[in-house]
Amino acid sequence: MKHGILVYDQQVQEWRVWIGQRRYWIQQGYTFELRIQQRYYNAYLEKDLDWFVTLNGDVKLILHTHEVYKVRIRIEDYILVDAPF
Repeated sequence: MKHGILVYDQQVQEWRVWIGQRRYWIQQGYTFELRIQQRYYNAYLEKDLDWFVTLNGDVKLILHTHEVYKVRIRIEDYILVDAPF
């Protein structure tokens, strides 16, 4: 598992996971671990009117597009986006 951050890209209106200086695609249906108060929860990315995650298959949490979230991912499950810098 790699540690990174989940950030909303306002330009393309999609979420991205950043690991160091590299960004990775994340779309509806992807799973990852979301950090909340020093603990990681299994999360499933979804979209209705808002982007949200389902934690541990039970709790729904709306993601705010101006927030940065700490995450852990299985890097082999994600596709690298060619970063411009």
